[in-house]
Amino acid sequence: MKSILISNLVADMKLQGFYLCLEKKILKKKDGSIYLNLLLQDKSGVIRARIWDNVQRLSKKFSIGDPVAVKGITYQYGENLLIKIENISRADEKKYKQYGFNASDLIPLSKKNPNELWKELDKEINLISKSHLKKLTREILKDHKNKFKIYPASISYHYNYQNGLIEQTVSLLKIAKQIGSHYEVDIDLLISGVCLHQIGKLYSINLGSVVSKSSHKSLVGNAIISRDVVNKYISKVKNFPDEDKLRLEHLILSYQGRKEWQSPVEPQTLEAILLHSINFIDSKINFMRRDES
Repeated sequence: MKSILISNLVADMKLQGFYLCLEKKILKKKDGSIYLNLLLQDKSGVIRARIWDNVQRLSKKFSIGDPVAVKGITYQYGENLLIKIENISRADEKKYKQYGFNASDLIPLSKKNPNELWKELDKEINLISKSHLKKLTREILKDHKNKFKIYPASISYHYNYQNGLIEQTVSLLKIAKQIGSHYEVDIDLLISGVCLHQIGKLYSINLGSVVSKSSHKSLVGNAIISRDVVNKYISKVKNFPDEDKLRLEHLILSYQGRKEWQSPVEPQTLEAILLHSINFIDSKINFMRRDES
């Protein structure tokens, strides 16, 4: 079967296609019975979908963040186009490649050129004055360049498109420079933290045969993975100051802000508070803009 892009869907169209499940919520009808409210995505856009029948059985066949194979029909509800899903299951390349499944078709591209974003990123790294932080940041990003330019920042929330990770990193750098100078923090440390705190996502997100969160992330957590990657490189930098190692490690482990948000620790330094705050604001704004588009 040939998957139909979301941008090409019209009302009353029968379809079979592959999409990425961004949201999955159980809601109640007026009669008290349940239905599933989904948000699906491919590289062309997003669309709402509903599962009205066989809810319990079909709900067990996929999770948020999964690529899914969908069979259904489109319908118009007010000004919105939706999909009424008749059947759905988690899609993987091994099973569905012969039907045209390609994971890269599920993630849209950033509107910004990743090569130009990389130049901006490289320029900011050159401005780091502490030689050990500059060397560390440059080496890690150089070794991860190909993935860093392609990967999304997340699967189902902010910057969830190809090149999203580097786009968000450059956005955070611009904010960090302005707000960091205002509060007179260690700007070198903050810039290094901005560049490196999400490096673990290159290990915790599967982008290829399947678009999903890896089991590694679910068991360990992205912040821990990022910390471990950075510490591995720190061990190769001669005479890396212990204090900066500790402060950078704290930046990475605390960027999610709160323990109830799966943060291993909460921010306890000015740089950590700023990194969490600008990350939260920037992610929220990107998500809202996507939802409005």
